Amino acid sequence: MKIREIGISRMLFIKLEPGDDILESLTQAVTDNSIKTGFFTAIGAINQANIGFYLMDQKKYQTITFQEDLEILSCIGDITLKDGSPVVHAHLVVADHAGHAFGGHLLSGCQISVTGEVFLVEAKIPLIRKPDEKFQSFLISLD
Repeated sequence: MKIREIGISRMLFIKLEPGDDILESLTQAVTDNSIKTGFFTAIGAINQANIGFYLMDQKKYQTITFQEDLEILSCIGDITLKDGSPVVHAHLVVADHAGHAFGGHLLSGCQISVTGEVFLVEAKIPLIRKPDEKFQSFLISLD
């Protein structure tokens, strides 16, 4: 285990509107506000979703697509730097009209139907993602 204190700089509230793509909107908000590192939590409602499940043996995401009204039970994630640019990494849990829950990695294509309510906390010190040979992915490095 490795630990680094990164402090808190500021907190933003982001209201997502009908038709907004969650991932694209968060990426735009992060870029527009010069956020390098932070974390966020969100709730709301969507009418389509793309979530991913990382297949370890294939080193890629399997995409699961929904074309229906869904409640966002939880969307949590972080913002870090990869090759000098901010990257939004999040997981999403949604529920259908019968209360069945589905979750995975937040991918583009999750469209707000009513509203999205996001609280984003910016950190004072940037965290950087670096390539990891074992998982063939970019992971946060504290080295």
